[in-house]
Amino acid sequence: MEFGERLKEWRTHRRLSQMQLAAEAGISTRHLSFLETGRSRPSEGMILRLSDVLAIPARDQGILFSTAGFRPRLETRPATALDAMPSAVKEAISLILARHDPYPGVVFDHDYNVLAANGALEGLAAMAGLALRPGDNFLDAYLGPSPLRSIILNWEQTAADLFHRIRADAWLQGPRSALARRIERLAADGDVRAALEAFPQSERLPVLPVEIGMGKTRLSFITTLTSFGSAQDALVQGVLIESFFPADEQTRRHFESGPSNRSIA
Repeated sequence: MEFGERLKEWRTHRRLSQMQLAAEAGISTRHLSFLETGRSRPSEGMILRLSDVLAIPARDQGILFSTAGFRPRLETRPATALDAMPSAVKEAISLILARHDPYPGVVFDHDYNVLAANGALEGLAAMAGLALRPGDNFLDAYLGPSPLRSIILNWEQTAADLFHRIRADAWLQGPRSALARRIERLAADGDVRAALEAFPQSERLPVLPVEIGMGKTRLSFITTLTSFGSAQDALVQGVLIESFFPADEQTRRHFESGPSNRSIA
């Protein structure tokens, strides 16, 4: 696909007319039309200007540069593992995970693939009979037919809230978002459909309450999601750190009692 076709695809996805995009970018509608039809070749500065208006992620900006005949200024491939990131970033994320212990913490890429998790999160997943390893997709584990559904007491509500949030994230990622394809596939599941019917709108809470029950053990969390990375670095753009915090004294004691005492009654 040529530059003009990709530009038009992004403009259409953002629901902007040529006149609206041209006005926001400070160029004439005629010039924008010529860029989209290939009659004009963009400068590097023009690509950056249009990318800024359209809020195009760094990795996709690199593709625009390539299709326009320029060497990409930005990396076009996000990191697929923590080790692939710059050492300073890797160390910072590792430190955040370590400092969050003994409470669970996990790092995702922009498609919610697991990049890293601390021991507490791995232990929590193991309690459900689930091995959550780097490269596994968190959305498949949470929204798909996995053992998590049987232990998350408020799964229906949290699944719906997560779905609404991810759908918004996918729209921001653009017209070719792999994340959008993934959630639409997951939405075909009967339990997910039922959750969305029961909770058609997200409460948009700043934190997500999660309740887990196994046997006599009841754990209650709130989770927060932190974005890590620069909009100008595709290696780390979209990297997310989800942190689990105890929402009651019982859960706090469970995780602060030490690994040997974290048995499930």
